[in-house]
Amino acid sequence: MDSVLISLNSISKYFGKKLILKDINLTITKKSTIALLGHNGSGKSTLLKIIGGLSKVSSGSINYAPKLKIAYIPENFPKIDLTAGEFIKSMGLIGGLPLEKVSTGMQDLFQAFQMEDMIDVPIKHLSKGTIQKVAVIQALLDTPDILLLDEPLSGQDIQSQKLFIRMIQELHQQGVATIMSCHERFLVSQLAHEAYEISDHQLMPIDLSGLKEIKYDVMIFETQAGQTIDSRLQALIEQTEWDHHRLKLIVKRDQSDVVLKEMLKHQFKLRIMEGLDQ
Repeated sequence: MDSVLISLNSISKYFGKKLILKDINLTITKKSTIALLGHNGSGKSTLLKIIGGLSKVSSGSINYAPKLKIAYIPENFPKIDLTAGEFIKSMGLIGGLPLEKVSTGMQDLFQAFQMEDMIDVPIKHLSKGTIQKVAVIQALLDTPDILLLDEPLSGQDIQSQKLFIRMIQELHQQGVATIMSCHERFLVSQLAHEAYEISDHQLMPIDLSGLKEIKYDVMIFETQAGQTIDSRLQALIEQTEWDHHRLKLIVKRDQSDVVLKEMLKHQFKLRIMEGLDQ
């Protein structure tokens, strides 16, 4: 039997009189790769913080294996005055890593995420997607036992998404447990072995058998002011991300041709299209 790292036993969480989570039971082992889905405000982030020991439960109990190393990547990272390099170095040293390992790990990870030119830029001046990369680098500087991820692909470009997915897959092979909150079904299909939806304050298991077979394409369009996507077409799109004059879509591969034809018909200019599994 796989070693149990953390067990949640009938935990509930209130904020004041507001019930967030009710009677949650969850076992996390070295082999766990768990996805948490649910609408905004359903309690995904709260559950991650509870697992990481950052938020107390109102009732129930949590058992931790001794000497656990837990890394946490929040959805929203504070815009601080430290440069990206200063922050990573400080966190590594605070975590007890030798300076040589911190320096080597920083160099390798900044290079992998194509962020060498961002090392000396204050974090408060970085974009949300770049700040998210800094958070990922900090979490991966030293291999944890458990990696907690809150909407990890928020603001990421295609190459960073692919690199991130590969890194998480490699960490799983090394025995690192991962628990992530997300809404991207394509990410769940590639990374999770278990999935739950938080509905009515409780965990509801999701059947992943069909989800694993689905393939996805990414399309990036150049847009003009005032352009919108028809609501009927939006129903065929897995994820939509607007960024000034740039629009990124993630679409199930069997719907790609239909979506692409409609987008071109409405004067969107295609700049990149590729498969997420390539």
